[in-house]
Amino acid sequence: MTDYGAFQPPGPAATPYGLGAPAQAAPPPATVYGTPVPPRAESTLGAAGAMQRGIFIPDAPKLPYRFVAAPQPPRGTAGFANVNGVGLLKSGRLIVNQRMPMFQLMEYDAQGRLTRSIDPNLVSRPHGMRVDPDDNIWVTDQQCNIVVKVDPSGEVLLTLGTRGQAGTWDETKGAHLFNQPTDVAFGPRGDVFVATGHGGPDPRVLRFDKSGKYITSWSLKHEDGSSAVIHTLVVNSRGEVWAGDREVKKMRIFDSNGKPLREIQMKNLICGLFIDAKGQLWMTTGQDGMIQRLDWNGKVLGWIGVEGFGAEEFGEAHYMTVSPDGRTIYVGDTVNNDIKKLERTN
Repeated sequence: MTDYGAFQPPGPAATPYGLGAPAQAAPPPATVYGTPVPPRAESTLGAAGAMQRGIFIPDAPKLPYRFVAAPQPPRGTAGFANVNGVGLLKSGRLIVNQRMPMFQLMEYDAQGRLTRSIDPNLVSRPHGMRVDPDDNIWVTDQQCNIVVKVDPSGEVLLTLGTRGQAGTWDETKGAHLFNQPTDVAFGPRGDVFVATGHGGPDPRVLRFDKSGKYITSWSLKHEDGSSAVIHTLVVNSRGEVWAGDREVKKMRIFDSNGKPLREIQMKNLICGLFIDAKGQLWMTTGQDGMIQRLDWNGKVLGWIGVEGFGAEEFGEAHYMTVSPDGRTIYVGDTVNNDIKKLERTN
């Protein structure tokens, strides 16, 4: 039975996927249907493609953080299930979002004790989760194509999009549609920005006012027709909208109405962006296995992490959050099915 207010026992080891997995006992022969198709030699998908991708190691100092004991999954469960998002409330309590219906949103205290589960089965397949300045929690549902806002108690305050329908938002036709919403960001005046397009046909950014009224949107399709994975979104204090186009490793920067300002070519996957309380920019690199601190020109100022399946390795550093004092970092790892916690060493 899940014991709220107590430390949860360590969950089971992460299921290893791809390159770097420890040796396993030989499984029984699988039933073969038709002719098996081996993976393409040039495939760079997943952790198994890490060597083919050639992970770039920044020429920058290691960040002064160390891995420490992290919150554990609820007692009685098989473990975390794809921890896709983490965020901090003003109280310092940690909100964790995972892809398990029963314990989809959870709250942990600063010592790592599970205090409650919030509104189970809120969405179908959560992708991004953010906590806004008023402690409201926003979750994007990549499968049902909606964005849900709940207050800290779990009461649903707003739903954007039309559940179960995908398409392009068109106010003139009354079509309130997303196509694979991935992330949410908040402007300095309270406007809400939604990124869509996880390789789908309509990558774009949509802007709403704080009440959810549509303002504008703009397309992020690639000119060459290749797929765009608009995986993350932040808005800085100047109102610039920074969209991370993950697979091409490119920051695409706009004003709040969608006017292109500039692009920055990065050398690692852009998985999750985060702006801390001091206005510093951070980036998780997904299956490149790092978190990085950047300046506002995209220069890597420091980094930590390595791709892998160990307790201090990232299978996929998905999204992150940093405490207001900068001393604690949490990262959701969707491949290793856990939370990573790091504390500053100086």
